[in-house]
Amino acid sequence: MEPLVQWLLGGFILSLLFIGVTRWFWSRYDKPSEEAIEWQKEQTEKRKERKVWESVEMQMRREAEDAEQKATFEQKRIKVASSGTTPDAKVVAKAFESLGGAPSAKSVKESEVIDLEDDSDIHAVDELVEVRQDAWDGGVQPDLAEPEEPDWELVERLKRISEADELEEKPHPELPDAPVLPDLSEEE
Repeated sequence: MEPLVQWLLGGFILSLLFIGVTRWFWSRYDKPSEEAIEWQKEQTEKRKERKVWESVEMQMRREAEDAEQKATFEQKRIKVASSGTTPDAKVVAKAFESLGGAPSAKSVKESEVIDLEDDSDIHAVDELVEVRQDAWDGGVQPDLAEPEEPDWELVERLKRISEADELEEKPHPELPDAPVLPDLSEEE
């Protein structure tokens, strides 16, 4: 055999021997330590726990959104239900008493029902009726002989504003003037 082939064959056998020894050494000593194994277990447990908490938080958010939607729906439903109800009979009686008349209860025939779209009867009203907006507690109100005195300063200001053709240049004379700043383009 030629020396070159002997050297190649010897190198091949020696490399197989080194590969076997390296594999045996690697399989025996290349294992993670106990601390590394514990750390990996902790990381997997933390990932699982984080996923559980994220799912719980998502569920809580969904429940909160559902509760909020139900609450708004309930409020709208209550508002709609209360808007269609008739006022209490006592309140109606007090309202008619304050106007000076008593309600007359009579049956309404179908032909007498007023169409909401037809407002032609509004134009036939001779005089507007003023309705008091203050609360009535059922007691007798003393007649107020003298009305409250108006704010004459405000009346004068409004009169001056309405008579003036142009608005004042200075709408609030009590405010100080702004300082005049130098023009930077002139200095260049």
